[in-house]
Amino acid sequence: MLKLRMKILLIIITLLFSACTFKNTPHMEELTQEALQKETHEGIIYKDVLYKSTLFYDLHLDIYEPLKASTKPVPVYIYIHGGSWLRGNKNLVNLYDKTILALRKAGVAVVSIDYRFVSEAGIEAMVEDCADAVTFLQDNATKYNLNMKRLALHGHSAGGNLALVTGFKLQEEGNHLLFIADEYGPTDAVRLMKEKENAPWWSSLIPDSSLELISPIRQIPKTLPPMYIAHGDKDVTVPISHSEALYKAVKAQHGEVTFQVVHGAQHGYAGVDDKTIATHRQEVLAFMLKRFKTTL
Repeated sequence: MLKLRMKILLIIITLLFSACTFKNTPHMEELTQEALQKETHEGIIYKDVLYKSTLFYDLHLDIYEPLKASTKPVPVYIYIHGGSWLRGNKNLVNLYDKTILALRKAGVAVVSIDYRFVSEAGIEAMVEDCADAVTFLQDNATKYNLNMKRLALHGHSAGGNLALVTGFKLQEEGNHLLFIADEYGPTDAVRLMKEKENAPWWSSLIPDSSLELISPIRQIPKTLPPMYIAHGDKDVTVPISHSEALYKAVKAQHGEVTFQVVHGAQHGYAGVDDKTIATHRQEVLAFMLKRFKTTL
């Protein structure tokens, strides 16, 4: 009876969320427009590939083929966009156009995915969607010439969180990733929601058991891939302590991890100049190319 009541409560919460609009904040509109302006049309791109259909939603991903031709299956980089688990879209990968172009020139396939938000279907569905996107790519690896045994995940903010959650799940299932790159993602959603000054209004409606699904520090696998963690030390949206805790946990498990503090940066690296951001992105790219064992 208790489980039934909990399911009914979650359905009611989902319906309440769905009645609200989260997607079109001015900041997200600005980021989306910037991403669309930077969107590349170079090389072969498979746009809006359907990877999953649900009762109410069709979910898509984009595949950007490498610009370096290959007769062998190519390594795969999956980008998961951020947006507080409530907004954003797969086009946001183009905000990092120079990084994406460099990866494609180095022979890496770039994939960006959409997923259902907490406001649309709940946390469980969101986590499931990210995993299902990987499964779709595994099932269609031959069609798109992908080497899913050379797979890496990357994301910013909520996308970094989901990259960790998805990557840890894959590792636990025996899939050994080339790396996970997490930039200023929350690592403990249970803790984040209890930090009153940072918690969104809807957090009190979500049970800890669901929040634990997006708390990667609580689900670190026995074997870890190489990891890159970056965070601004002035971030109040997701305090840097989240990344510090993950870094310490990975080190305690003797995992290979790089932790880059972006000094003076707020969430999204706001507050630092373009040169600092460009330098940081070059460092992230160098890390990724090294793990892909390829160069430009």
